[in-house]
Amino acid sequence: MAISIKQQFEELISVEYKSAIFSASQIAEKYNIKIYLIGGIVRDLILKNQIKDIDIAVEADAIEFANLLEKETDCEVIAIQENLRTAKVKFKNGVEIDFASTREETYTKSGVLPVAHNFGCSLEKDVKRRDFAINTLGLKLTGNDKFTLVDYFNGYKDILNKKIRILHDKSFIDDPSRIIRALKFKVRFDFEFEEQTFTLMQDYLNNVDKTMPLERIKSELKQYFSIQKKGLYNYLIETNAYKLISNNPIKEVDETTFQNEENLWFIYFVLLLVNGEYDERLNLASIEKKILLEVKEMLNRKTPNSNLEIYNEYIDKNDVSLNVYYVISKDKTVEKFLNALKQIKVLITGKDLIELGFIPSAYFNELFEKILKEKLEGKIQTREEELEFVKQFIKKEE
Repeated sequence: MAISIKQQFEELISVEYKSAIFSASQIAEKYNIKIYLIGGIVRDLILKNQIKDIDIAVEADAIEFANLLEKETDCEVIAIQENLRTAKVKFKNGVEIDFASTREETYTKSGVLPVAHNFGCSLEKDVKRRDFAINTLGLKLTGNDKFTLVDYFNGYKDILNKKIRILHDKSFIDDPSRIIRALKFKVRFDFEFEEQTFTLMQDYLNNVDKTMPLERIKSELKQYFSIQKKGLYNYLIETNAYKLISNNPIKEVDETTFQNEENLWFIYFVLLLVNGEYDERLNLASIEKKILLEVKEMLNRKTPNSNLEIYNEYIDKNDVSLNVYYVISKDKTVEKFLNALKQIKVLITGKDLIELGFIPSAYFNELFEKILKEKLEGKIQTREEELEFVKQFIKKEE
């Protein structure tokens, strides 16, 4: 029995998107080309979630189809990917839609990008390359049965039953990043793993390929840790998914100890890595390497005592480094620095000292340090008090 979700389409898709989709459908029918809403958007329509991005699969060459759209309707092809035969089209009303040629994919090695081939194949062949059954659904945009589901892997039933199920037994071996993606869907939608899927996930995690590239794992972790929910890190540990990039993560993180939530994903990321050796496969940016090194250094030095020691220890450290270190150590000096000391600055300048009769020299730095120490102890606060301190200091020196 054909399942129609036209009602969800009408209710959840904006007027602007519906207009663009209608234009694409008209041209597709004119040239006898089958097109479908595909993947995440179909899943979200069924779940009645907010619709963000729209992807359309084309059972033909999507670039050629996009060119037809540009020629016969009021839209513009603004980007193409020759190697994947995809095109981004911007319509007159500002809506942008990605059109992708149906295709098959072959994995030559675990974790690497697959080789795409057989562009313009049937939708059935196309969806076989996808990650989970819940993301294989297509929604017809042409023909007499528009807005009916195309469901080759019982994805509709999985969505209704809130199940995450891979399509074949080698799915995680082909692309281990699917493990993080599975956790992401579990957390976002409150789904559960189908039993065999969870077993195969654990089987892989007990024998992780140590030669696979890690860029895709990192990308998926960034998206996973960006979900606005508590407990993400501990769930990653609980499911053993941390093994994809770490053999010795920080365990049992108390998220209430975070001093702020900027760059939250990388705070979690460093917690996974800080106890181990840096793996070149992660291809971290220079700032990311710096943060990792700073945390390691703080974990292996004496805790500062005086306010001046605290200030000097932390003032040049990245806030992410401080957050990670605090989560691990619960060192109250970090809390004190971030909440009270970090904002304290010396307000007078070398020009002020010259006007008071000082000759420019390295002594300026020593004097600024003395002023800073007084300010950190709360003995002086304003610029005027700084100037008065210098004047009194001159008298004492005399």
